[in-house]
Amino acid sequence: MNTPGKAPAPAPPDTDHDPAAPPELDAAGSGYDFGGATFDLNDPGDREVLRFILSQALFGEATGVYCGRSLYAARSLEAARFYTRQARQELGHLQLFADICRTLDLQPAPPHWVIRLLSAHNNYYPLKVLMEHAIGEGMVLDVFKDLLLQTLPDSDPRVPAIKKKLRVVVREEAEHVAWGEKETRAMLREKPWLREPFLGLVELQLMTLPALVSRIAGSRPDHPVLRQMKPFVEHVSARVREQSRRLGFYPEQEPGLARRCAAMAAGTLLFARSQLARSRSQLDKSYLSELGFSDRTR
Repeated sequence: MNTPGKAPAPAPPDTDHDPAAPPELDAAGSGYDFGGATFDLNDPGDREVLRFILSQALFGEATGVYCGRSLYAARSLEAARFYTRQARQELGHLQLFADICRTLDLQPAPPHWVIRLLSAHNNYYPLKVLMEHAIGEGMVLDVFKDLLLQTLPDSDPRVPAIKKKLRVVVREEAEHVAWGEKETRAMLREKPWLREPFLGLVELQLMTLPALVSRIAGSRPDHPVLRQMKPFVEHVSARVREQSRRLGFYPEQEPGLARRCAAMAAGTLLFARSQLARSRSQLDKSYLSELGFSDRTR
């Protein structure tokens, strides 16, 4: 058995592997390892925990309708194509999670306030691609890939079909993260001043996780899965900070308290200002140049 928290040994080749899958999916083995711990799908307490987790996933996928607003404001033909594809995928995920809930005979519950906050649409494009796609969907990917795929027991005859659905979701969520990272890098090249507020916003986002974890873990310190929620969240936080370093706005050395507070203040101000941003269509003005034609009036 693997030691909890350490990366598991490489899995056998997946015969359904997509060679074009994003690197996040191929790197699935580098995530948190629950050491073989699983939920008991016949235990009422475990079922309630899974109902809570799946309910958050269901709400998150329902926010795929926000892609319509993103499509309207798409700044390029590439972005328009991405949001068209993402909308289709997210609505597909919504149905997949509904199917999983029905398979497990679980009635979804309303979303937690943290999920409502983290899933909110932002009309300011730099925040949208960072907070929604790169960071937000990256953490969603951690839950689907590391938590659900590992801790649902293969011994239950319902689980293989559920995991097949989850792998579809993981592959497509990884595509969304890759898009968010690509666009975040582009935003930072155009607006280098965003680095400090981005740092602060990531720190603020990570500060919300303990509230979510306490709701999941409850008062069951001896549960094989739930007792690992704190180190799992620490792993997710470390991964997000490393991701932020790769994107170019998180320092190599952990920032001190003064810088962290200043960055969070800058991030809060940027977020507040972003609430006044309005979506404006762009592709209807740039479509000729996007398609490679001269946009001069002849």
